Amino acid sequence: MPATPTIRAGPDAGNRSAYAVVPALLALAMLAGCAARPPLEPPPPLSPPVPPGMERLIGQPAETALQLLGPVRLDRREGPARQLQFAGACILDIFYFSRDGQTPVATHAEARLPSGAASPPGDCLRALTRDRPQRR
Repeated sequence: MPATPTIRAGPDAGNRSAYAVVPALLALAMLAGCAARPPLEPPPPLSPPVPPGMERLIGQPAETALQLLGPVRLDRREGPARQLQFAGACILDIFYFSRDGQTPVATHAEARLPSGAASPPGDCLRALTRDRPQRR
């Protein structure tokens, strides 16, 4: 039985080994996709980290802030969220959220100076507690 004629074109038309390289390169490219990949970075925490100086309030119910700082300037509720705002040398906003119907706890705090410039929440908390008249 006669061999089936093969039509080849290009500079390596007479060189069979040039055609064997292409499947080998394809196989290598496919294997490269299966190579071990570096592990993924851990996911970010579900809640932001506690700002320095706010350890006394973050994770605590609103009563803790009310006892520490006294009367609020603003007490706003919206759905499961609550915002308490305390003012003095700076303005401190503490945000409370409830999980699974439990008592809402402070999850986030922001602070600013009366001029509107940002201030670290922990510094603001210290200023507000320092300026508050002591109970007798």
